[in-house]
Amino acid sequence: MKKRNNPEDMTPEELRKEKEFIKECLRDEEELFDFTFNKSSVHIGGIKSREMQEKHEEKCREYNERIKKIEEMLRTRKE
Repeated sequence: MKKRNNPEDMTPEELRKEKEFIKECLRDEEELFDFTFNKSSVHIGGIKSREMQEKHEEKCREYNERIKKIEEMLRTRKE
């Protein structure tokens, strides 16, 4: 099966798989951020810390937007 990047071209089954993949990416991002800032003893300077937090928030926002878009597409197609 050829990988399709455009969600509009995906079947409902492919959309569900893509949604699960994106959710897993989001969980990974959150776990990495949590480990870096809460469970490690690595010192990160203030500026770098702020940059990392902003990047993390942007990634999470993008993942959540993609999940929401896929859920809306699945609802409109009435599976």
